[in-house]
Amino acid sequence: MPQKTKKKATRGTDEVFLNLMKVSGNSLLKLLGMAADKAKQYHFQAVVLKDKSLKPDIEGFPTLASEEGRVFIEFQGYPDPFIRHRLMAEVFLGCASEEYKGFVMAGIVYTDKQYQEVAEPLNAFQCLQEGEQCELKGCFREIVLSEYTEEELERIDPKLVVLAPFTLSPQTDKTTLLVKGHEWQQKVIQKFPTEKRWEALNILGLFILNRFRKISYEEVIAMLNFDLMDTVAGKQLFDMGQQKVIEAFREAVVDVLKARFELVPNEMLDKIRAISQVDNLKHILIQATLSPDIDSFKGKLS
Repeated sequence: MPQKTKKKATRGTDEVFLNLMKVSGNSLLKLLGMAADKAKQYHFQAVVLKDKSLKPDIEGFPTLASEEGRVFIEFQGYPDPFIRHRLMAEVFLGCASEEYKGFVMAGIVYTDKQYQEVAEPLNAFQCLQEGEQCELKGCFREIVLSEYTEEELERIDPKLVVLAPFTLSPQTDKTTLLVKGHEWQQKVIQKFPTEKRWEALNILGLFILNRFRKISYEEVIAMLNFDLMDTVAGKQLFDMGQQKVIEAFREAVVDVLKARFELVPNEMLDKIRAISQVDNLKHILIQATLSPDIDSFKGKLS
């Protein structure tokens, strides 16, 4: 059977959740229902399966490991009907690779209810005796972040405040969001130790950008009140923000041309969409506004 590539989240939430596990893995275990005394015994590690023949599409997956057992966690921020099947495969392959025979806990953290609803149940198996079936049920602990309030998350563990953006509707107005963002920033500073504080703020910022598509990178900086560019996650934020600005300028140029000259050649549209420097796009926008006709603009574009 052809090998399949595991689908990635379109906005990079997988990597952010992995960073969150490193910063506060114990908090996530509490969210999944594990007692605090057991949760503190776990540490994060990335597992890479040793037997390549047992690895059809998994380069490695997050697990928390201790003498108490193994915990496998998937974070789901996009629709995947077979997420439960994939997690079960990861658990079985991981245990086989490590020859591990002990306790296993597996959990799925959905950012929204819609992603849980689209997930298919695990298959039922026909037993040898006619009419009997073997079914896998209740194997996972499943969490939907949007079903929690900020207060409920913080009661479980104050460090879970970094997940607070998912407790608000994606349509939350910008004024409310800016106020909440500043509150979250203050709580992160209070609840995280100094050596983990900046990474936690980066994670919070990326979750905000992921949850609220209309907010800009600059607004996130103002909201969190620190320089994101000192970290890898901050550079990712900057790149996402820059891309939004570039796309906005491209759309503005095309809109002006269509409003003034109606028909815009496809070749010209392709050239505009290929421009990736903000300064160049600003210049082209001015020329689109001032050029007396489409041919004159074409010359300036060249």
